[in-house]
Amino acid sequence: MSPWQARAALLAALMIITLLVIPAAASPQAPGAAVAPATVPRELIGMVARDPWYEFGTHPAFPDQPNYVAQERMGQILAEAGVRWVRVEFIVRDEGAGSFLEQVARYDHFITQVAPRYNLTVMGLLGFGLVGTDPRDATNGLIAKTDSDLLYGGGVNPYMRRWLDRALQIMNRYAGQVTAYEILNEQNRLPADQGYRGGEGIDPVLTGRLHTKLYRCFKRNECDHRVEDPSWRAAVTLVIGGLHPRGSDILLPSNRGPLNDRDYLIELYTSEPFSSYFTTYSAYPADALGYHPYPAEIRLAAPVDEEVARIDARLDSVRGRLREALAARAPAAAEIPFWITEVGYNAAYLRQNSAEQAEFLRAVFRQMAARPDVARVFWFKYEDFPPASGPNAQQWGIVRIPFSEDPRCPGGACYAPDGEPAVRRGAFFALRELAGLPVERLVLPMIGRR
Repeated sequence: MSPWQARAALLAALMIITLLVIPAAASPQAPGAAVAPATVPRELIGMVARDPWYEFGTHPAFPDQPNYVAQERMGQILAEAGVRWVRVEFIVRDEGAGSFLEQVARYDHFITQVAPRYNLTVMGLLGFGLVGTDPRDATNGLIAKTDSDLLYGGGVNPYMRRWLDRALQIMNRYAGQVTAYEILNEQNRLPADQGYRGGEGIDPVLTGRLHTKLYRCFKRNECDHRVEDPSWRAAVTLVIGGLHPRGSDILLPSNRGPLNDRDYLIELYTSEPFSSYFTTYSAYPADALGYHPYPAEIRLAAPVDEEVARIDARLDSVRGRLREALAARAPAAAEIPFWITEVGYNAAYLRQNSAEQAEFLRAVFRQMAARPDVARVFWFKYEDFPPASGPNAQQWGIVRIPFSEDPRCPGGACYAPDGEPAVRRGAFFALRELAGLPVERLVLPMIGRR
């Protein structure tokens, strides 16, 4: 055997899979810019989870019960990814899913058992899904004619009454177990649904009224669903529902517009409900400001570093407009913290892919961690959802759980009953890396030539 052959044989024998922990290098920063850290505080890291409403009666061993197996597996994987906060949306269907209390009980196992076991802090989304009627419905929705209500005061319609009743019952049910609530979701730009073309925003006066009434009832222990000792409520963070960066094409019911996201926010803060609350209590009825800086909604797909820079600039713009609007009356209120309650990257959109998704996740979390005004960032989303393929594929997840589209299953899709992912995407490992947890990578030794 020649010396070269001996060396090659030795290297071949050593060519085994070696597990190394390799920290990713931080992105270069412009002179004077805030330095984005290699890791981020665990308290920053949130995830939009698969809502427990959908994991009910989906395991053959537990008919008419929560899917304990899938919910447990999700908790385990979220903890493995380094997630500290998790957002779940409370959903209620008026027909075919049981009573209101039966549907809320679907969340009990995850909130009271799974989340504490894996050190997950829960934020609940109190969105339009609490009421079966579309809020844009002129007869029965949030924009319907209002009147005075014995419990909730003036400017209330049946939609508002039902929404407030349900929201307050949920909040009392999970006292000490849900730490924050997001009030509404993308109220300035609703999706296409039930015959609506999408892009409609609900007038800030109406969303501000609903938000203010809930804040007053909950934080000040007024209205219905009062509690004997409301002291625990002071520690619960109430977040203005995440605003959509594309803004409103039209506002309902006035049919005026368009209105961008920043103008919508200013109209919310200067609306009669917010202003009257400030006049009475010298504070606005909000603890945090939700925002959804999806990059493709700010501008069509671009290199990741440009997308993240535009997100940073948009947050600066939102903050600047709020400071300008409140400078004379309440400058301190303009420093309300941002909660990024959704931000994500569809790995199947246009020419995007899983590698870019992981790169974007890493970049956006680091940049948000460098901002002192961002308190939480919730990645959208834990799992993919239908359709799985084609031009409208929804591959947002850090994991892919096998599913088939079937109207007989909750939400129209049947997921693997055990909740076991078929794939952990690069975004899963990027998140784990950001949390300061070890990431195992495969490294093969190089064989040189003479």
